[in-house]
Amino acid sequence: MRALLVVGVVASAGAGAAVAQPADPAAGRALAIELCANCHLVPGRARGPVPDAVPTFAAIARKWSDPVALADRLIVPPHPEMPAPPLGNRQRLDLAAWILSLRE
Repeated sequence: MRALLVVGVVASAGAGAAVAQPADPAAGRALAIELCANCHLVPGRARGPVPDAVPTFAAIARKWSDPVALADRLIVPPHPEMPAPPLGNRQRLDLAAWILSLRE
């Protein structure tokens, strides 16, 4: 599954810029812990409570299959409480790759 995800990210190379390397789900997880864990539950980390109606990353992964589409449409401002400055293309692709690695 992860190999297919990496190939898909490299093959589509969207997200507003060319992708020189495959997306890095480990870097995406680190970003999720650093920037997103105040609102979203990160698997393997005890946190809580999270705001009402905020989906888990696993729930987001079940709704998306294309990492570029996820990076381009969901992980962009005006996402509430988005860190400033907004994430760069590479960071958004890494985060999308990690989120999609949670698909069941």
